[in-house]
Amino acid sequence: MTDALEMSKTNGTKNVAVVVPFHKQTMDADEETSYRHLTQYLGRYDKFLVVPESLYVDFPGFTVKRFAEKYFSSAALNSALHLTEEFYESFATYEYILIYQLDALVFSDELLNWCARGFDYVGAPWFEEDGADFIRGAAVGNGGLSLRRVESFLNVTRAPAFGKEMERYRDAFVELLPAHQRIADMPRKAVRRIRSLARREQGGSGRPPVDPGARYNEDCFWSFRASRYDPGFKVAPVAQALEFAFEMNPQRCFERNGRRLPFGCHAWNKYDRAFWEPYLIK
Repeated sequence: MTDALEMSKTNGTKNVAVVVPFHKQTMDADEETSYRHLTQYLGRYDKFLVVPESLYVDFPGFTVKRFAEKYFSSAALNSALHLTEEFYESFATYEYILIYQLDALVFSDELLNWCARGFDYVGAPWFEEDGADFIRGAAVGNGGLSLRRVESFLNVTRAPAFGKEMERYRDAFVELLPAHQRIADMPRKAVRRIRSLARREQGGSGRPPVDPGARYNEDCFWSFRASRYDPGFKVAPVAQALEFAFEMNPQRCFERNGRRLPFGCHAWNKYDRAFWEPYLIK
């Protein structure tokens, strides 16, 4: 495998860093398992904790990056953080970042190989038949374990029309929709905006349509809408994303992937925990 230093860009940009969002003082048992997999297989890479301004934690070998408290007050606002220029600018010295939430696992060090594939975004694919009712068919992919090319994400967030898009997003899904709230409880103004976004999403992007009322998180934006702001934005195809990670229904994903484990997975403790038990580092 090519050494990370040999893959560094000529302009001094490092190749890849691992980024772990965290907002608590301590990890629970499942998070500790995810953390063990990270340090076992990806310990040699630069690693960052993304935390609220007021949180002081110390994970050995991690650099802490702090962001405004508001981004950690709900799932929707944390999703919004991953749609900001500020977030990606803070990692601009890297070509790629791997978002690694502490409900993810990795099973090997294939990170540089995935960087070499040249995708702008790759995450675990979604399959409608496995319960992803916000798409039709299959699509890529989940952001909880995802590889992102920093320059490409900055190109999108700096696009002239992007601010207006995010204004609509934040109005409908952040300010008016707390994480615990259902769409039925939303103000009519927000529901109209959601339906408008849904109609536009089904209007010819060439990708499976998203139902924003069911789910319109930041990973849905990068999967389905980012190419509207940067036509060259390249999302991994489903078959390759399946080699990258599983999420829903890992047993069926395992069969789809030729009975091979992927590089990693997301939400291992939510979707068929028993499937993953034999592979866990205790």
